[in-house]
Amino acid sequence: MKDGVRLIVCASAGCVGAALLLLATRSSGQSLPALQLSVGTAVQQMQMAHEATPDGVPLSYDWQARPVIQAGNRPPGGFHSITGWGQIFLSSKATPVTLDVSLRNFRTYRLSRSGDLQLIQSTNTLDGAQFNPDYRGNVNIAAQIGADANGYTTVVTNPRAAFHFWPSAGKVKFDSQNMAGILVAVEARINLKDGQAAADVDNKYVLSVGADYWAAVDSTWNNYRSNAGIAIGRFQFLTTEWKCFTMTTISTEDSAALPTLPAC
Repeated sequence: MKDGVRLIVCASAGCVGAALLLLATRSSGQSLPALQLSVGTAVQQMQMAHEATPDGVPLSYDWQARPVIQAGNRPPGGFHSITGWGQIFLSSKATPVTLDVSLRNFRTYRLSRSGDLQLIQSTNTLDGAQFNPDYRGNVNIAAQIGADANGYTTVVTNPRAAFHFWPSAGKVKFDSQNMAGILVAVEARINLKDGQAAADVDNKYVLSVGADYWAAVDSTWNNYRSNAGIAIGRFQFLTTEWKCFTMTTISTEDSAALPTLPAC
């Protein structure tokens, strides 16, 4: 990446400047990032073991104990679409419990070698399903997905399954040339219900985010022929406080040029 960086937002009519991004986020309580986490911190998270391992994930999986970079910044030939995603698991050391979780400010960024950090996905509206924890065969059932009073996506967790989620708008096209990194971020918290206290629900579930390359925006799952994993971020505990969860393939060197840009 060359010296200097610009933050730009990709929309259907093209890319607009960072000033418009700041104006948009300040004018809407729902899209305003309540948390700020530097890209450098996101890079550091990729070098750390999970806070807790996700329940039901086989020990043979390379992402069971720590973050992994898969295809990274090298999309397979002919793949021109992308989506960020997330996953919520019961912690392997937790007693099974069902909780209500809110998700907001889901974002996917693409960093070019010229220093442009493009916001290519940004939403509070997420879709998903409850998958077998090993994901084998893509077996899944419907999840209890809703919205809270702020319009943020909510889900009722299933201690026997992994809630795998992604933007409801689906995949987006992206420039697969001159890739210097991908960054995915989401904010999440546990919502207390009647009779619950933070001590009863904190640190029971873990969340991580990741991203996949896809052949096209309308591609469907085809036993990993139509998609390729980019990376899987660090699993961290969910609590009753809003928390930022990230994944990135941006290098330590490149992140040094992005010290003031928030990941969330």
